[in-house]
Amino acid sequence: MLGSWVVRSLVVSVVSLLLVSCAGFQPTAPLSPVSLDLFVPAPADDPWEHKIREWQARHDQDPVQRGEAIEKPSELAKEYEQFTRELRLRLVEDTVAWVQERSRSYYRADEDRDHWATLGEMAKTGGDDCDGLDLLTFVLLRRLGFQDDEIYRSIVVEQDSGQHHMVTLWFEGGGREDPFVLDPTGVVTQGMVRLSTIEGWEPIQLFDEEAHFRVEASPGAPSVAGR
Repeated sequence: MLGSWVVRSLVVSVVSLLLVSCAGFQPTAPLSPVSLDLFVPAPADDPWEHKIREWQARHDQDPVQRGEAIEKPSELAKEYEQFTRELRLRLVEDTVAWVQERSRSYYRADEDRDHWATLGEMAKTGGDDCDGLDLLTFVLLRRLGFQDDEIYRSIVVEQDSGQHHMVTLWFEGGGREDPFVLDPTGVVTQGMVRLSTIEGWEPIQLFDEEAHFRVEASPGAPSVAGR
């Protein structure tokens, strides 16, 4: 009796193991590669056309999307705005730190004349002075989505020596006062600080790919000595 029970148990165990093994290693048909064209223009009679167009129109006119303040924002809106600002600050801080670190290895002084390189020229030469290295900050922040009215290149001058230097100014949120100074080489500042906190240097020119502005004293502004 005992021998028969042992045999039956062994048979059941072997069958169970085979069933589990078959379930675990059962071959499946290989997946057929699928090629999708994700950018076929939708025809006018597409069932989703009206819904999508209607949202696109409202999105284009949305006040928050346009950077306008709304009355009584919800807690979600406040948290979203705060997170957005903190993330942008970190992006700028990381960019400044990265560029200043690279400037220690890739600073190349102009030899015969003061040549302002393009990004492509600097990519070929493998380095440049402050006006070339500043492009790393200026172009990167533009690529990351910072608006045209926020990011400008600026010529700054040291008041005592008359030395000129190139930096990027970040007017957070498109304001027009007290921008952050983003220095590619750390000559003016090692970190990301407001223009009002820097002593001995002042901007004299602002420009980007299209616009050019001259810096002048505002009417009634205090003198440097009275700051």
